[in-house]
Amino acid sequence: MTGTPVHIWTASPRAFALRCLALFAVTFALLLPGVPFVGGPQALLAALCLSLIYMFILDDFAEWRTDKNATWTLTPNALLYQNPMEDLDIHQVSLMDITAVKPRLWWDVVLRLSDGQAVTMRYIENPRQARDLIQSTKDKMA
Repeated sequence: MTGTPVHIWTASPRAFALRCLALFAVTFALLLPGVPFVGGPQALLAALCLSLIYMFILDDFAEWRTDKNATWTLTPNALLYQNPMEDLDIHQVSLMDITAVKPRLWWDVVLRLSDGQAVTMRYIENPRQARDLIQSTKDKMA
């Protein structure tokens, strides 16, 4: 590693559940105009089924199974990514290479890098707090 860990994030089941719940809520909201025609329980069941189909088609569950063991370790000068489900070494991003840190909704953090790439920290428990911690650690480096 490149120093003593400042903070370690792991994928949060709560964040994944929140994402699934948000997907269901949006699906139900889109079906809401049809409630007078089909009834509330049927619309609720349809929203649930459509949400599950969407999650399987877009591999949300497979993505969760891959990312649930991932860890992000913030050190004083780098952010390290390790996932035992992948056959790769530890990835390291220097904090100086991070140009922007933005929370996305209530479960992800997007890191913009100086070379134009974007890296997503998936299923983070409190993305705004993670952003603030990464930014303050980066500011201490400068």
